[in-house]
Amino acid sequence: MKPCCRRSKNWNTPSKPEGRTDMSLTDTAALLADYLPGSIHELMTVISAASVAALIKARPGTRVQIPGTPTAEHWLVALIGWDDLNKLSARYGGTAIDIPRCVQVMTAAQDSRILADRRSGHSLTELALKYRMTERGISKALRRIEKQEYKPWVKQAVSWSQGDLFD
Repeated sequence: MKPCCRRSKNWNTPSKPEGRTDMSLTDTAALLADYLPGSIHELMTVISAASVAALIKARPGTRVQIPGTPTAEHWLVALIGWDDLNKLSARYGGTAIDIPRCVQVMTAAQDSRILADRRSGHSLTELALKYRMTERGISKALRRIEKQEYKPWVKQAVSWSQGDLFD
């Protein structure tokens, strides 16, 4: 019996790593720059990449009001820290900033996590349940990476450190 195309691929064979595997968050953010909106680039000149990632994770697709004079009780202190909130207030105090959803980066990060889980032996059904997708959606995500729809360095950068930021 001829296997279907989904099962004929060997997803469990890891590919050779391409380049460094000890990238910092700043290096990863630089590699993903092509996929980030301009407003995120601007935010990253003011606050750290980790704080920007925390904002995207907490409030995607919304406007965030930046206080003119921050207080220690403000919800942003718990999210991004006192120093970064002061920097944001100095630059954008009293205004609202738009936090984009960063769909391309989120998709690249999720696809990379799906591939890593598949290579560690999870079935399509297990992955579909874990990621709240259909089996067909999981197959499409795997094909996107295998066909290198994303540039190889993006796939690699996302698999190193972006997964923790956008879970």
